[in-house]
Amino acid sequence: MLVEAVAQALINSQADAHFEAPWNARGMERPNGYRNGYKDRGFQTVAGALELSVPQARNGSFRPALFERWQRSERALLAACGQMVLAGVSNRNVSRLAEEAFGAEVSPSLVSQILKDIEPAVEAFRTRPLGAFPYLLVDARFDKVREGHRVRSRAFLWAAGVNEKGEREVLGWLDWGGETEVAWEGLFKDLKGRGLHGVDLLVSDAHEGLCQAATKAFPGSSWQECQAHFLRRSIEQVKAADQKAFREDVRAVLHAVDYVRSQELLGLLRARWEEKSPKAVDYVEEHLDSLQAVLALPEGHHKRLRTTNMVERFNQELKRKSRLVRVWPNAESRERVYGALLMEQNEAWTGQAWVHMGGPA
Repeated sequence: MLVEAVAQALINSQADAHFEAPWNARGMERPNGYRNGYKDRGFQTVAGALELSVPQARNGSFRPALFERWQRSERALLAACGQMVLAGVSNRNVSRLAEEAFGAEVSPSLVSQILKDIEPAVEAFRTRPLGAFPYLLVDARFDKVREGHRVRSRAFLWAAGVNEKGEREVLGWLDWGGETEVAWEGLFKDLKGRGLHGVDLLVSDAHEGLCQAATKAFPGSSWQECQAHFLRRSIEQVKAADQKAFREDVRAVLHAVDYVRSQELLGLLRARWEEKSPKAVDYVEEHLDSLQAVLALPEGHHKRLRTTNMVERFNQELKRKSRLVRVWPNAESRERVYGALLMEQNEAWTGQAWVHMGGPA
């Protein structure tokens, strides 16, 4: 867990400063007392249970400031954990954030070391075996990344799935130079190589390369085009003065509970707009099949799976947490941080049913 790794590293760093000597150091004076091993301490937080090892002093002189501050402002402390990791990547604001949140000085090198320490766990998570996931939701985000002496926009592709229990999981990710068919093929190949199977529905935007890669990777599955993306495009087919009314009519068609009601509402839309905006009506009809793939699913699943909002919300979280890093120093640092954050999100999803696979939610 990212929070646990940060908290443990900060406790160890504060202990080194208190005892004025690292663990197992020999021949050094210890004016504040001598170490006396470690004591395990469980710590319940809004981020979950933490298992920490607290250094002990023979004279009882050491107590981590972390625990006192955590009790006063737990949520602020958790937010600072994420900020510190990002600040460590860009070597900015680390000491200030650590002093304000934890009462300890933390160098950029320590935060970088924290990331390196958790990297094996993140990699093990990214490469873990997968199973059956009936629903797959995918998205991409772009950031400025330094490559040599130039700054380029690079894509970060990632996939989430809904397993047979109706729980969400982060399945994997891929850092690539752009959002291309080859990139998506690479991600899907990796997921299938780790055992992903049983994909019945894939939800995404209408990126051409993504759609082509998905057709090759998951033959026989359905594709649900994100309705939110489509609505934004559809209103561009009519005059500005008509956009609000047209959007509501299209939205009614897309949110129909079944195919019969959908066709009834489509007829009303056609009657209202065909003479005024025939191209707009044709545009809706051309895309309708991919926009209503969810109608073949239990009604309780429709709202969850008609858009990519679930993965896009977390993309916004990645964006928010990366504001300290205007330009990533390299692709590896971005992937390391985003991977840790995705692993954290996966832990938050564990054990929570997002859809009821047995029927309506």
